[in-house]
Amino acid sequence: MKILAMDSCFPRGGVGLLEAGRVVGKVGFEGPEGHVALLPRALEAEMGRVGWRMGDLERIAVTLGPGSFSGARIALGVAKGMAAALRVPVAGFSTLEVVAAGANCSGWVAAMLDARRGEVYAALYEIQEQTAPRLRSELLVCDPETLSARLRAWNQGCGGALHLTGNALELHGETWQPLEAEGISMLPRASWPLDVGRLAEMGASLPSEALGMVESLEPVYVRKADAKEPTR
Repeated sequence: MKILAMDSCFPRGGVGLLEAGRVVGKVGFEGPEGHVALLPRALEAEMGRVGWRMGDLERIAVTLGPGSFSGARIALGVAKGMAAALRVPVAGFSTLEVVAAGANCSGWVAAMLDARRGEVYAALYEIQEQTAPRLRSELLVCDPETLSARLRAWNQGCGGALHLTGNALELHGETWQPLEAEGISMLPRASWPLDVGRLAEMGASLPSEALGMVESLEPVYVRKADAKEPTR
């Protein structure tokens, strides 16, 4: 199976290609032109590099957010357009779930991503060996101090060691370092970024019957948009 994976939720986006269970292409993109311009270029260039044509694609995996309010819609919009043209299914995943899957460990994992404005997106996942992460909390957006209290509560309630991962550790890691004395550990830095290769693998792992209608896929924002509907 040939699978295309796309992420545009954060300042650095990515395109990944998976064939027969192996990542054969992976490229990141970032720049002032924005993801609307950069994503299609990266997609075309990487598929050309590995010798794929659009008609070769059998499935698309895409991140839904949380992340940038506009960024979360770009890759999903491209995926929906390609799905309609190529008649291929689309698998959507939250950015937090993809980061948790990239932790490469079993047990309890808190995925934590920079939400800007001094806040963090976070969620708790349970990962059993060779299974997809299972969401065990609501998706949160809060300040690091509030999240510290939530991490302590998760650690006490999950009945096992809690591991932390995600790019929020790079920006606010000093806030959670004291939690290591309570048995909460930070995973290696290599696991923190969102990996589009892992996103492609997650898309491949879903059975066909688990894929819903592509029209039903919507961005996952968590935080409400700043723009408001006009009122009378």
